[in-house]
Amino acid sequence: MKVILFFMLFGLSSAALAFAKDQASSTIHVAANPTISPYVISYNDSGIQIEIVKAALRDQKINDIKVHYMANQRSDSSLVQGSIDIALNYTGNLIAGVYKSESVINYENVVVSLKRKNFTIDSVYQLATKSVLAFQNAPVFLPQEFGNNLHSLGGYEEVLNQQAQIHHLMAGWVDTIIIDRRIFFYYLKEYQKNHTTQDYVIHTIFPFSEMPAYFNDDGLRSRFDKGLANIIQSGEYRTIMLNLDKQYTQRDFTRF
Repeated sequence: MKVILFFMLFGLSSAALAFAKDQASSTIHVAANPTISPYVISYNDSGIQIEIVKAALRDQKINDIKVHYMANQRSDSSLVQGSIDIALNYTGNLIAGVYKSESVINYENVVVSLKRKNFTIDSVYQLATKSVLAFQNAPVFLPQEFGNNLHSLGGYEEVLNQQAQIHHLMAGWVDTIIIDRRIFFYYLKEYQKNHTTQDYVIHTIFPFSEMPAYFNDDGLRSRFDKGLANIIQSGEYRTIMLNLDKQYTQRDFTRF
């Protein structure tokens, strides 16, 4: 009986080991929106969000990671259909078969206006009558009251290329833009290489937005959360944030 039990346990251990090895050697496919630098930077497969995801997976011995760059809607359908394993900017409903991780990073969406306009903007309601140029699918990521008051705006448009938001603001073509603070500073730095900029004001009227990753396998999601917790505890997470903030925005966002 003991011999039989030994071989049963040995068989189970071998199977578990083989499964873990297979998981470690399998390619994990990640979908990311290429327009959200410095969180995702397609030309070098890097960016703050990408590097945190890679580090959390590597902590779990998952080293073969391939990033695919696509718009949010395509990312959503690819996750549900199973052609990718992780979506970083899922905008669909949390349906059966889609699993949300702990927050990978906090975004801080802000309103930016030109200082010469002398706007007072302390709430969504003070955007009334002003023209707004926002990022794609902004109402999905902003408080519900923003979406409920789009009708009161002087004009509202969304752009896929967030670099265009900087140009439109500085040219005076729109009253305000809504953009994440890090993304604003990243593209402002790029814009200043070839253009003169005007003084601006950042209005912080929105709460931080937690940005989890989304999975179609709950086991992988669980391992990712464990890896994420480990790199936060070890200090690797903070090191990634500080180094890449300095590299891409020339600012220190130590409160994140």
